[in-house]
Amino acid sequence: MAIAVAAVRSAVMFPQVTDYAGVAATHQAQAAGLGCIYSKTVQLAGLHLVPGAVVPQTAAGIVWHFNEPPVLTLLAAPFSALRLPIAVDVWEVVLFAAIAVCASLLWRRRAGLPVWLMAAVVGALLLNEIANTDFSLAQNDPLLLVIALLAIELMRRHLDVAAGVLIGVVALKPQLVFLAVIALVIHQRWRIVAACAATVAGIAAFCVLMVGPSCSLQWLGSATQLGEFQIGIGLPGTIARWTMSTTAAELAFVALAIVAVVLLVRIRSRVDTGVFFAIALALAVVIGLHTVAYEVLFLAPLGMAVAVSKPWMVVATGWAFTVAQVIYPRGAGPFLTTEVVPLVAVTVAVIFVVRRGANRGLDQEPAATTRKTHDLAAAM
Repeated sequence: MAIAVAAVRSAVMFPQVTDYAGVAATHQAQAAGLGCIYSKTVQLAGLHLVPGAVVPQTAAGIVWHFNEPPVLTLLAAPFSALRLPIAVDVWEVVLFAAIAVCASLLWRRRAGLPVWLMAAVVGALLLNEIANTDFSLAQNDPLLLVIALLAIELMRRHLDVAAGVLIGVVALKPQLVFLAVIALVIHQRWRIVAACAATVAGIAAFCVLMVGPSCSLQWLGSATQLGEFQIGIGLPGTIARWTMSTTAAELAFVALAIVAVVLLVRIRSRVDTGVFFAIALALAVVIGLHTVAYEVLFLAPLGMAVAVSKPWMVVATGWAFTVAQVIYPRGAGPFLTTEVVPLVAVTVAVIFVVRRGANRGLDQEPAATTRKTHDLAAAM
């Protein structure tokens, strides 16, 4: 918690360099109709309209670059009249509230763990130092994690349409859910997939109406620049830093995605849909083209699946994430500790969860056979 508070303090002390400042500026530019919101010049003009913002002389002086779907600019709408430092303070409260809801949803999977140990597990998953970059940048991922966890809960209750709608909302960051949707296809949860597709289509249409077709295409261009790939914690980020090539990173991503899909097909019968979805979500984080540090929050569902029987493994992983962020290289290193540690953690977690699921299946088979034998004997 102290580490999270330190991250919040960073955003409060330096609100001008947070990602929220970019959202606020882009919202003002969109509301004022200044032009395509993915233009640096337009974003600079929008920043002039944000109360309390410190505006650089040129667009090159902007340290953030908004390149998310246009609908996410609406997150700043309720706070647009506030001075930027105050708006960032309020937004940090919103993020902490979202983290509290995430903790509550994870707590439902406690499965008999002592309260103090469960608190340590939740802290390791949601408040490790890598995830805390969400607070220091005043990002929005805790809100999407709430939606993802609710979707998994609805999925387990077979409320498929509602689950699909929520997953479609999480697809506002498509790099996070592309594998999860494929996993749902593999598990043949067609109603979820259909509801998700309809939601994505509706959001996409709304975004195009907001900014127009040409600006929407400009968003795709801004999200696929080399610099965007190089800041990622997925393996393609390593390739992008090594080769200085978007093509190499994209080819690496395609290859890794194929490997991930093959893996999902092979393990499809060993875990339930909720855990299967969590595995796909975690794999997307570590192989994504533009998955950044704070998106390790989306490892939480898989971490909880591990914590049911190996809670100390999860707690230790949370501390490993914190150490990784502390020793994160400040230069453009080919390998980042914040990318290696999550990759290792996800690999170990997937192996553990799948093996445990397979062992449970083997244990349940003889039990089922024994029950059938007893029933047959009773009938005779």
